[in-house]
Amino acid sequence: MNELVSVIVPIYGVENYLSKCVDSIINQTYKNLEIILVDDGGKDRCPEICDEYAGKDSRIKVIHKKNGGLSDARNAGIDIAKGEYFVFIDSDDWVETTMVEHLLDACKKYNVKMAACGRYVADGTVIVRTAYEGAEGVYSSEEALNEILSGKSLDVAAWDKIYVRDLFDDIRYPVGENNEDIAVFYKIVDAAGKVAHCGTNEYYYRSRPGSITKLKYSIDARKVIEKNLNSIEAFIAEKYQGCGKAFNRYKAVNIYALLNKYIKCKGTGKAQEYEHLMAEFRKCRRDFFRDEQTPKKEKMIASLILLHLYDPYLRAKEKIKGYK
Repeated sequence: MNELVSVIVPIYGVENYLSKCVDSIINQTYKNLEIILVDDGGKDRCPEICDEYAGKDSRIKVIHKKNGGLSDARNAGIDIAKGEYFVFIDSDDWVETTMVEHLLDACKKYNVKMAACGRYVADGTVIVRTAYEGAEGVYSSEEALNEILSGKSLDVAAWDKIYVRDLFDDIRYPVGENNEDIAVFYKIVDAAGKVAHCGTNEYYYRSRPGSITKLKYSIDARKVIEKNLNSIEAFIAEKYQGCGKAFNRYKAVNIYALLNKYIKCKGTGKAQEYEHLMAEFRKCRRDFFRDEQTPKKEKMIASLILLHLYDPYLRAKEKIKGYK
């Protein structure tokens, strides 16, 4: 087993985290790597750090490009990658030194084009929790989609996985969109046919305030998410009717997240956007409350939202903090 694996790392504004990420890649137990560092027009020291690493390790290639966002950076890496397999790692995260080896072993053992591992959610120094843990084994494409849509042992993220390169022959990430993984995950799983789980936690996801997922509420971003949910729904209805229940849960969780974020950022009032989100959540609330994966705390917040008590609760909470 000596196939070339291309590890693609899109990079922007992470000078404090980049070295930990790259060190975890260059120290992999599996050595036949092409490490592609995509500097997405960084304004900090990231471009220099990338070049410094390239000078130390001949496996590293650096792309310096105009800022185009995460999807554009990933696509740039895909376009020059020479590996038979692709791995994506976000530049503020890091991985176990065994990750590539274990993912590739799973692909070989189960004769699949895609494999995943579990992850740790960390704040940089402390592991807060684990996520998407699963027993070692293989899923059919329908089983894998059910796991993803149900929030169990797999999820939509591009990272914590390995892919045979031909899965990306006709797939690229949508440029200019946040939540880019939602737009493509189901197409990749469908093309793969089967997905393995290596049964171990290998990826460290860093939760931090300045990441893309923490940005302010955007109506355009909401429209993109709804567009992708509609596309997934049509795809499921056509090819994977057995995933319908799991999709309903997935849609409900996404609509709830949008509504919760909107209230935190904008309040309630009688804004058209708020009314739209409330109407959409009311349609799928039963699927949300029936979901076993959703924490009780989130269900309590959802209840407050439906009773129009969440915004007053947040304002009262802020007022109490202000007096401390």
